[in-house]
Amino acid sequence: MKPTVLLTRPREDAEKLAQRLSSQLLVAQCIIAPVMTIVGLAPQFDGSTYKGVILTSRHSVACAAQFFPTLTAYCVGDATKLAAQAAGLNAVSAHGASEDLIEVLKRENISPLIHLHGAHTAGDVEIRLNDAGIQVRSFAVYDQEEVNWSQGTHAQILAARHLIVPLYSPRSAALVGARLAKSNANITIIAISEATAHAWTGAKPTLTILAEHPDGASMQKAIASQLA
Repeated sequence: MKPTVLLTRPREDAEKLAQRLSSQLLVAQCIIAPVMTIVGLAPQFDGSTYKGVILTSRHSVACAAQFFPTLTAYCVGDATKLAAQAAGLNAVSAHGASEDLIEVLKRENISPLIHLHGAHTAGDVEIRLNDAGIQVRSFAVYDQEEVNWSQGTHAQILAARHLIVPLYSPRSAALVGARLAKSNANITIIAISEATAHAWTGAKPTLTILAEHPDGASMQKAIASQLA
């Protein structure tokens, strides 16, 4: 019997991943149960003239395209780059995590830069670049608001005997873990980073797998490895 894959990303992201897994005939059952939803904010930007915009999530792309359409978008990974290009931006990908993006920007040595991000972030991009002599200002342009599960969804999840739980951020690891603290399932965690794996707060997993690279393609590959 194939395990149940628990998808807890914001609904649009979770549904797209479920479709990709289904197209590979890999999943017997997927439960889509977001723990966060994306809500746009109304940031008040200063009057500075920036030479580039930093994007660490595709959820910042719409704001960048609206307010900074002529700036080069320095993107953390390929998915964000593709979203930025689709929105008409000139985009560059660091092909990885915030660490890779920081190294790219150090080599480019362009400043000042503006970083558009969510209300909950990881990686200390602004602090580390400013410490390296690259001027960066950060603005939260969306929030990741927590979403409660219905009683029915929670009961369905707790009834599963074997759960595969992909986790894409330390915050989602903490939120999902808290809801699965009393789970009796065999839990396989697939984490996008070590920080995400360490943030797990739930029942002790049977297995923890780190994605080969901190991106969506590597996460999908890791999920597929447990379903083949």
